[in-house]
Amino acid sequence: MCTATITAETLIDRRIESIRISPTALLFAGALLFVGAVSVYDGYLVIRTGSDIREFEKNPVGLFLLDQDHGDPTLFLITKAAGTSIVLAALTVLYRRSQRIAFPVASALMLFQAGLLVFLERA
Repeated sequence: MCTATITAETLIDRRIESIRISPTALLFAGALLFVGAVSVYDGYLVIRTGSDIREFEKNPVGLFLLDQDHGDPTLFLITKAAGTSIVLAALTVLYRRSQRIAFPVASALMLFQAGLLVFLERA
């Protein structure tokens, strides 16, 4: 019979003296944070407008979801949150696989969200 002992000593990698986060990783995390924050702000505006959201919503998919739930924004908000979560998770996976591709995609998404934020503030 063979037994193995795992201690905290065996779990520590002595080659890594300190964990360093690269500036590119911080920049990418900032882009993801911005995209998520604009999405949360948009959701807040949906909650704040309440039943009047039907008048303000311009997205045909959003209007469809509102119609399916008889004007209640719950289904719309759940779908929006799920979509945002999937996109942020997919961007994270893409970043781990290819930073060269992930940065332009995240930059384009961040630019789109910045446009959405300007639209939300002016409307």
